[in-house]
Amino acid sequence: MASLRPSDNGNNTVLDNKVFPINTLTARIGRFADCDICLDHNGVSREHAQLTNEKGKYFIEDLKSRNGTFLNDKQITEKTRLRNGDLLRFCDVELVFTTDAEDQIESGSLPVNSAGIEAYVSDTKEESTFTVKSQIKLGDKHPTLTSANVAVKLQAMIDIGRNLGAAVDQVLAQLVQNLLTIFPQADCAYILMNDDQTNRLELKAFQHRSANNQDSFRISRSILEKVAQSKSAILSDDVANDSRFEPSESVVNYNIYSVMATPIMDYDQSEVLGVIQVDARMTGRKFTYEDLDLLVSLAYQVAVSYQNAKLHEIAITEKIMEREMNIANTVQRGLLPLSPPVIKNYGFYDFYRPAKYLGGDYYDYIMLPDGRLVFALGDVSGKGVAASLLMAKLSAEVRSGLIIEKSFEQTVQRLNRVFCEPRWDNRFITFFFGVLNPATNEIFFHNAGHVPPILVSPDGQVEMLGEPKIGLPLGVMDDTEYPESLFTIQNGQTLVIISDGITDAMNAQGKYFTTEGVLNYLKQVRTESVTEFGKNLINAVHSFVGREPQSDDQSLIVVGRRDVVDAN
Repeated sequence: MASLRPSDNGNNTVLDNKVFPINTLTARIGRFADCDICLDHNGVSREHAQLTNEKGKYFIEDLKSRNGTFLNDKQITEKTRLRNGDLLRFCDVELVFTTDAEDQIESGSLPVNSAGIEAYVSDTKEESTFTVKSQIKLGDKHPTLTSANVAVKLQAMIDIGRNLGAAVDQVLAQLVQNLLTIFPQADCAYILMNDDQTNRLELKAFQHRSANNQDSFRISRSILEKVAQSKSAILSDDVANDSRFEPSESVVNYNIYSVMATPIMDYDQSEVLGVIQVDARMTGRKFTYEDLDLLVSLAYQVAVSYQNAKLHEIAITEKIMEREMNIANTVQRGLLPLSPPVIKNYGFYDFYRPAKYLGGDYYDYIMLPDGRLVFALGDVSGKGVAASLLMAKLSAEVRSGLIIEKSFEQTVQRLNRVFCEPRWDNRFITFFFGVLNPATNEIFFHNAGHVPPILVSPDGQVEMLGEPKIGLPLGVMDDTEYPESLFTIQNGQTLVIISDGITDAMNAQGKYFTTEGVLNYLKQVRTESVTEFGKNLINAVHSFVGREPQSDDQSLIVVGRRDVVDAN
């Protein structure tokens, strides 16, 4: 059974303290008289929001209302799960959602005991000037353990220590139970932790001493904010007679007799992780300064436990992520050629190393039915997952383009149109597309903003080819043309195609290997083996960089003509 009832904070004149039971799977909320929940308020849209019951779980959804629907002071933009005690706001009208305890089974939901006790934070404006009788500035003194109930209190603290490293929800749930053991005069114990997204204190654990108590218990946010802002522990040992509490203040109306609260600080005492509060409402017994000392001591343990649990969760997440990235790396490498092609009188070498687990560089060999070989190398802007996904897309589009288009130039133009589409988040790709005809030893190529290929002769002469015909990178302008460059590769000559991860390799002194560095090295290479030729270039780059981390993806294709004389 679920219902909506007026909040103490809202405009109750609209609702006249009416409770709205939710007995159907769908309930419309709005100003229309035929709405299931009718709110007669000018700011409420005629059909403002909708409640749905999906297998016992309740959800709220805004129906494109004029002024929006707010859940716990945060505007919702999609269907959102409701939990017991959630505060819904439609303009000035505030409703509290309540449901049976058995609905609240998910970790992290607002804690409710088996009797259905509610606990939520009050945000009433009249509490903004709340003050307390005494406070302890953390770090001013070292907390001490009193002799009263020493054995019980020590045992409870030992129980807290045992939870170090446990799951965060388990740590906090166990702690509120320990607090009621440590402080026998307390009726309620609460733990609120700072939410990283909303930067607000959110209730994470709540415990009432009596499981049969049907009252609603609320926490004064002014107390919490004062504790968090001052980074101080506070104590009010007689709320009802404290001259600084006005009778109209809800902290008095909540029948709180005595209250104490302390911040939960991080390791270096600079950041407030959360707040612990315990209060006495029915026992009529006061907390003492010694109790406050002990609560501060417990907060230190909570901080350690909480942070350890968080670090443990982060470590697990990172382990999972690392495993997933390793798998993704294996899949991505599966998109690359398993081995260089084998063509008479030609040798090939290739190299690929991403800067991270996944890279945006691409290369491929595609043997055509007529005996010609397509060899391509591309470099997607950026690094990491996004670049790797575009790399996979490029790999597929190159092969499909060769089938669809009538010429190689049209294939490159088609690639450009594909990556000019807005869905790629304005990323571009530098791309080299070459075709080798072994029968004629001709190589023609198209260059889309890529590093020019380098032709190396046996005598050490080097030449960068096709620079006047370089077009814009793929994905920049959809009508870019990519004219063909053509040359005949002579026996002993070697063609080198690199990505800018080679030229931009940087050493500890902040110097780059540069294109000039590549050319100077290639002038000195004297080796017959195409494989050794490529390996020596990569070794020269890595020797220059030393132990500096790789800053960009590196890839390389080497094509060398080495005529083999027939023995006959």
